[in-house]
Amino acid sequence: MKIGEKIISNTVYLFLDWIIVAIFSFVFWFFLGKTLMKQELGIVSTMINFVALLSWISLLGTTLAIQKLIPEFKNKNAKKLHALIRISIKPVLIILTVILLAMFIFSNQLSTILKVPHEGILISIFSIFAIVPFTFFGSILYGLQNMKKYFLTDFFQVFLRVLISVFLIILGLKFYGPLIGFGLGYFIVSFMRIDLKYFKNNNSYFSYKELFYYASPAFILTITSSIITNSQYIILTILKNPGVTGIFTIAFLLTSFIGIMINVLTSAMFPIISGLSVNRKMKSKESYLITLVLRYSLTIIIPISVILLIFSNWAVLSFSSVEYISASTYFPILIPAAILFGIGSMFNSNLYAIGKPNISRNILVATTMLFLTTSILAVQYFSAFGMSFAYLTSMFFYFTLNLIYIRKFLAIRFFTADILKNLLSSVFIGLFLLFLYPLIHNIIIVAIVSLSSIIIYFLLLLPLKFYRFEDIKILEFFAKRIPALNKFLSMIINFLKKNLYIVKK
Repeated sequence: MKIGEKIISNTVYLFLDWIIVAIFSFVFWFFLGKTLMKQELGIVSTMINFVALLSWISLLGTTLAIQKLIPEFKNKNAKKLHALIRISIKPVLIILTVILLAMFIFSNQLSTILKVPHEGILISIFSIFAIVPFTFFGSILYGLQNMKKYFLTDFFQVFLRVLISVFLIILGLKFYGPLIGFGLGYFIVSFMRIDLKYFKNNNSYFSYKELFYYASPAFILTITSSIITNSQYIILTILKNPGVTGIFTIAFLLTSFIGIMINVLTSAMFPIISGLSVNRKMKSKESYLITLVLRYSLTIIIPISVILLIFSNWAVLSFSSVEYISASTYFPILIPAAILFGIGSMFNSNLYAIGKPNISRNILVATTMLFLTTSILAVQYFSAFGMSFAYLTSMFFYFTLNLIYIRKFLAIRFFTADILKNLLSSVFIGLFLLFLYPLIHNIIIVAIVSLSSIIIYFLLLLPLKFYRFEDIKILEFFAKRIPALNKFLSMIINFLKKNLYIVKK
């Protein structure tokens, strides 16, 4: 499969993975928002993010190192793959055991600090035990670019999480239901990812020095990025209360998916950039791929951000209840922060992929130090608003540093003219939505109007001469591989080919 087709294939499965995970995560938090009080939702949010943080610590950065190294050895020395996996699992198991024992011994103290029941700490121990193998073996699937199995196992994990959580809440377990469902979903599906053939001895050798050249900075990377994405809830709960955390959780969840959309395309590109980095002559191709993915990311997220900002109240009400309506006041701050985080993460991930793990690590460390300092001070005086501003400030710093360094190694372009066209079309649909806003009285009309505005947005890009040769190639790829959409996509392809506004390669 050619590189272009492979990145699209990866994107298809990772996009499906994102869609499925997003839908079931939406159902998960939607059900919690409709059934739990804000204090209870705050407890669930705090514990899930606490579990995520400790799980990443347990993995010691090995997952990112595996994702980086496997694509390289597929091309150079396939025998070293098993040796890499065998030595990676040993330190993970040691650290995991230490963390779980420490949590059990100090469970009463943790319960007091995090303001959660003691039983919640005990459930979190099981959850960490389940998440670590699921994530570790998932990184192997990712490195091998077996995105189909990666997607399917993720699907079953989130499906079981929602199913078990809803069932237990109906039984009356309240916030214990989602905590138990969260851990069980990972535990059951982790067996679908584990493959013992990875541990067979084939007389190949891989040194810890080679592993930790990438794993050491990756460990710092994963911990710092986890602090940035998971610690908000923990800090708010410790310094304020679970009720404040519950409201902020709704706002952050609804806006953070903008950055996640960019990360889907970044994830699809990561193993390919890693493979290309072996050959120094491939720098121009690396630059081109990153630039192209950046263009598509901005094309998608700019109009969605406008729609989400205008319909922030409706987004909160559809996701939870009137009790959480104040969450919409954080949207103007968190939406640009999510965009900066998504683009900054794209650059940071590719710094690691091209063999600059230490630079990637240092940027995240600096950002994390800034975020922790500003957020702790800001939360004490301004509560969740302070957290939002601290996050925005840190993400601007994160984006700027990553942009400076990625352009030192690769000729990244921004397609400035295309971005201006995106913005112009987005301004138009924004005015269109503001005009119709007084006429909107239910969520169904919101959905219809939002979908219509997206269609108008893409149509407006035609006379602006936005579309390129690459856009047709991508549509042709999807038309071949998705029979149900073949006829519809073929109509669009033929229209673009005949259209005078198309930009030739």
